Amino acid sequence: MLVENEVQTGDESERLASRQRSRALMLCEPIAVIGLGLRLPMSDCPRTLWQMLCDGIDATGDIPAGRWPLSSLFDAAPDRPGTIRNRKAGLIEGVELADPAAFRLTKRELRQMDPQHRLLFECAWHALEDAGLPFDAVRGSRTGVFMGVNFSDFQRMLARDWSSLDGYSVLGTTASFAANRLSYAFDFRGPSTVSSVGCASSTVALHEACRSLTLGEVEMALAGGVELMLSPDSSIMLSQAGVFSERGQCRTLDAQADGYVRGEGAGVVVLKRLSKVEPGDRVYAVIRGSAVNHNGRNEWIMAPSASAQADVIRQACEQGGVAPASIDYIEMHGSSFLKGDAAEAEAIGEALGTQRPVPCRLGAISNNVGYLGAAAGIAQFIKVCLSLHHRTLAPTIHVDAPNPLVSFDALGLSIQTELEPWAAREPGVPLRAGIVSTSLGGANGFVVLEAAPAAVLERTPAPVHFLALSALSQDALRQRALQLRDFLATTPDSVATLEDVCFTAALKRQHHRHRAVVIAGDRAGLVALLDSLATSSGTALLVQEGMPLEQVEAGRVFVADGTVPPEVFPVRAGRCVSLPVYPFQRQRLWPEWLSPDEVCRSPKDARPDAATLLQAAAVAAGDASRVPDVHGEAQMRAFLRGHLADVLEVEPATLDVQGRTFFELGLNSIGATLLKERISRALELPLSTTLFFELPRLESLAKRLLSLLEARRGRLPSDPGEVSTPEQEEQGLMERIAGLSEDEAREQIARTLAELSLEVA
Repeated sequence: MLVENEVQTGDESERLASRQRSRALMLCEPIAVIGLGLRLPMSDCPRTLWQMLCDGIDATGDIPAGRWPLSSLFDAAPDRPGTIRNRKAGLIEGVELADPAAFRLTKRELRQMDPQHRLLFECAWHALEDAGLPFDAVRGSRTGVFMGVNFSDFQRMLARDWSSLDGYSVLGTTASFAANRLSYAFDFRGPSTVSSVGCASSTVALHEACRSLTLGEVEMALAGGVELMLSPDSSIMLSQAGVFSERGQCRTLDAQADGYVRGEGAGVVVLKRLSKVEPGDRVYAVIRGSAVNHNGRNEWIMAPSASAQADVIRQACEQGGVAPASIDYIEMHGSSFLKGDAAEAEAIGEALGTQRPVPCRLGAISNNVGYLGAAAGIAQFIKVCLSLHHRTLAPTIHVDAPNPLVSFDALGLSIQTELEPWAAREPGVPLRAGIVSTSLGGANGFVVLEAAPAAVLERTPAPVHFLALSALSQDALRQRALQLRDFLATTPDSVATLEDVCFTAALKRQHHRHRAVVIAGDRAGLVALLDSLATSSGTALLVQEGMPLEQVEAGRVFVADGTVPPEVFPVRAGRCVSLPVYPFQRQRLWPEWLSPDEVCRSPKDARPDAATLLQAAAVAAGDASRVPDVHGEAQMRAFLRGHLADVLEVEPATLDVQGRTFFELGLNSIGATLLKERISRALELPLSTTLFFELPRLESLAKRLLSLLEARRGRLPSDPGEVSTPEQEEQGLMERIAGLSEDEAREQIARTLAELSLEVA
């Protein structure tokens, strides 16, 4: 018995040692960047961003009147209260737009959702597509979501009118929902957190994502950040803090740097441990290490600390097992102040060491797109990923003369001012880079990146090309066909072979309700068929003459049910490539009372009460409040249909209510409360919200309401057993629940939950 125990103990020790070895390996394992999604000024995908950077374009410009009328806001004097010092910014278009079909939410809910949250959702969608991850394949996975957010302009704007606030405002403007919304929408089961660390927010989110992966908490992670300039409030504060450039340019590392202009945008990246990467995955770069710290007690809270910044660089390199001197390029935070840039450069030189065989090059994407605040770190990160992926260094614009406070030669640094190939120092030595983040509050961050290992994948040219495409609507499908047509017409085989394009489109994308297939023997054939698909009506399968019948039949199968038959890709192997991003069919979803003039109105300036204006408009339109004279079930159903359509913000004629619950039509608990209040007010009947859960179909609800009206009119005896107050109804519901058996209660709960889940299905 003693021997058996000793053997068992030995086995347990070996298993423990094995787990410890695995854990040790995991703690130093690189993290692969496999997907990028972004919306930045003049860029909506990795390809357009990289082209803009290589071309050295300044994407900032004058703030348009459609965003903020600057006549009352602009004043070049730096200390004029309530004003902004410059008219420039790096903006993205369409922040007031969203695609309800993609979100699977009602327009009412989307209208109350912070556009920053909507933008992160779109970037996450595109990042997952770019990573070649169909949504169904990662649903329910241990995927963490880590986002960086700072300002909440939209919440402050909505709070200008308390009558505009409702339950959707809570869901739409609470900062944590920037991450939680993504976890919910894609059914991710890992941590879901938001970091608010000022301008270092998205870098801290990246760091937290890497830690979660390293500790084995998650199998995959989405990390990113967002910042939108929706209200002038935040810009007024920053302008009064003295951080805006009088010249109206970001000139990081330049002798004329005098502050920054703001930019806006968002970015999301998909991360995995390198050992979990599939053979066909495209890896942009790998993260070797990351670290964050704080300046501690300093001259004052906004003053930079070169020693703290040097420490965080060393910590990140130590964590990744990388010699600081091996870093070839660093993307700077880019606050565009002479002293701030000098402190950053001094920290880099101190951490990397001055005795280097070649200088470390410095650059700043903020000079192109503006200073992105909470999204600055993720924009820097994506730029460096693309640089490593393309083995090319992009130019840093707006540097006419170097910052005189930086001793570049003595620190072993130089400014990357030209577009040039990024060559390795020696054969077999990987390219390495880093990104620096700082913040007004004293937080610092650093991430070390390395070029991905070269992927070797043998491919056999295919005689037939089966290109599958899908979308959420017919209009989006036609737009998708045009996107792919233009992509194939302009993209050479050296960037994306037809085999890889077709492999990615068929097996690395989520397939939606509306589907089509084009089959051809060469690139020109696919381009021609895609052009025909985009201009045709009702055609979903286009085939070049002479294609094999089994491919044609496979196309019919895909169009019918979204399945890609095995005979189309018998090996099911290929290389994931970046295709054009999904064409969201955006529409204006914005609180219309928040006009540009209203957004730019100082809260001290009085304005007419919104409820008063709406009531006056209703009276003028002949729709003054009165109890409608509803007779018969048909009229009551029409009355209910109209109010339900208003709450859901759809046309009444489009509501297919036959046999369907309110929840199947898109209503949720908040919507049910709104519907109850509208009907109760219109009919002057005290109603309980539970009535809409107890009678969730229009026909049964119409009968109940009609009986209540008739009882009030005296046509039926007002029997307490038939007509009840909301309190009596709730008490009755509680009694009925208490009378159910355990199995009956479980069945009722399951049915109710299933109905509620259909809201976003």
